[in-house]
Amino acid sequence: MGRWRVAAALVPALAAALVAGWLWRDNRALRAELDRVREPAPAAATAAAEATDTRAAAQPRRGGVAGFLRGLGRASDRERPELKDAPADESRSERRRRRQEELRAMLGREPDETVEEYRARVAPMIQTALAMPRTRLEESRREAERAAGVTDDQRAKIDELFADVSRETLALTNEAITGGDLTPYERNYAGVLSWAGGLGAILGTTQTRMNEILSPDQRAAMSDSGFEWAEYFGVKIPWENLQPPPPPSGS
Repeated sequence: MGRWRVAAALVPALAAALVAGWLWRDNRALRAELDRVREPAPAAATAAAEATDTRAAAQPRRGGVAGFLRGLGRASDRERPELKDAPADESRSERRRRRQEELRAMLGREPDETVEEYRARVAPMIQTALAMPRTRLEESRREAERAAGVTDDQRAKIDELFADVSRETLALTNEAITGGDLTPYERNYAGVLSWAGGLGAILGTTQTRMNEILSPDQRAAMSDSGFEWAEYFGVKIPWENLQPPPPPSGS
């Protein structure tokens, strides 16, 4: 049971770290950019603010997964049902059903959709969503490695470790998708916990191998620079290569 509790806590923590890291870096980059831009004249700034408020009032509120889906768009010409905006007075159960529908629309497979069609639709969406975080984390890794004095030999061993982590994680996730533990069609908490247990084992082995590659001082230096290996691996793994889920049952 201890392993399940650790694994169940690991996945939300990793997801939170990823989101927090992206938001922090985005915020820092935006603040730096704003400092370089000359502040507009008061009259122009007031007019621009009023125009922005007017446009914002005219636009419907679109957040959450639905807004993410609309922003990315579709990579194929297949017709998809339009997702409804969230009503202001929806109940908790209604919100859960809506989010499940959004997940099914984003990652579910149509009854007549082939593997090639699914990949053509979903892979570009995942690549678009992860393109900027991947670039920033790659730059962050280089800066952290310089600060920690990581050698070329150590870097090669880390790359080899990452290749193993990617292969094992994708194999584990593909198995969970095929078996229905990870499915976009319904909530499967037991299946997610089962997948998380395997993921926790992979991350544990990864940490042990990383400790053998880098010295304690090097790991501390990289951590002090704000870099986290779990965040890097989580974003850099080629999730776009995952196999499609089976069509929904009864199709």
